[in-house]
Amino acid sequence: MAITLKEETILDQWSMIVDGTSDRVNEVIEEIEGRLDSSEIPGGCSWQLEEVKSSGWLAKVRREFLIVRLEAFSDYRMYVAVREYGVHLDVCRFLTVEPGFFKKRIASGLTGGDAAALSAPKNILIEQGLKAWVTVVHHCVLDSVTSLMNKLGQDPNKIHRKSKGMLEVW
Repeated sequence: MAITLKEETILDQWSMIVDGTSDRVNEVIEEIEGRLDSSEIPGGCSWQLEEVKSSGWLAKVRREFLIVRLEAFSDYRMYVAVREYGVHLDVCRFLTVEPGFFKKRIASGLTGGDAAALSAPKNILIEQGLKAWVTVVHHCVLDSVTSLMNKLGQDPNKIHRKSKGMLEVW
């Protein structure tokens, strides 16, 4: 059964195209997984390749994503996709907040509609932990793309390093 990626849950995102590398999907995914493993992220970090579908009634696009989770922040997920796009490689990353049904209902009732209100970090030190996790995962993806570009003699300075969204990873 596919997981649904809902646009309204996305807090932060990053993407880029790597020219002429469509045959390197598995290599990049394996390198990201290796970097995640060697990062020894505290707090119960795990990841798994899963089928993800888009939300919406008509357009049900399905793709494989590496979904990274952290027990310490169970409402947050990082979706990482590496896919062929013609002769290119399309690499993207989405950070989402996905509280459970009851947590969403309670938060919406208390705040007048903000379903993720109870998922937000409760203090600056907890927020620091969340930002550290997001940044480490983001760099695992960036460093894997950099490694591929170096192997192919491409200029890694062309990599877009900044993300877009609430946490804006540099």
